[in-house]
Amino acid sequence: MLVFTLGLGCPEDRSASESDSALSEAPAAPCVYFRELAPFLPDSLEGFTHTVTEGSTGKYGEVSVSEAERTFTRGEEREVKIRIVDTTLGWKIAKAIREAAEGAKARPPSDPSAPIFWDAAVGFVRYDAEEATAEANLLVGDRYVVAVTSRGFPGTVEVRRIARGIDLEGLARLR
Repeated sequence: MLVFTLGLGCPEDRSASESDSALSEAPAAPCVYFRELAPFLPDSLEGFTHTVTEGSTGKYGEVSVSEAERTFTRGEEREVKIRIVDTTLGWKIAKAIREAAEGAKARPPSDPSAPIFWDAAVGFVRYDAEEATAEANLLVGDRYVVAVTSRGFPGTVEVRRIARGIDLEGLARLR
């Protein structure tokens, strides 16, 4: 099933009078349209069934957001979602992701919540054993957020494996 939702558009058209707002800390770069993000989502995952692809681009007041998401399932117990987001608030999210990764830098690579420091991405990983949910949140190209979430898997191996399979270098070059 393929579902795309169209929004109002993501390009920024801030006027000089808005320069005093909190958004003025962000670089004046527009969001890319969600259809440009979708090709970076995996078409398939071995052993999984693709269930839905969604995307949207919209402007909500002074905030613009583009996102593309693909969901895969394995039976009723296991699910993986990959979401790519571009937003005019990206600078704020980037700061939070960098701080979380740096704060966990001392964790050994064998720790399921060890941060990710790859050439094209930096990020943090979380696992909730009680809910059997894991997430990897990556900052790519100092702009895009890639979130890989899983349900029904023990640990973070699956989200790390799937994140490694995404063309993060290509996404980082997208402007």
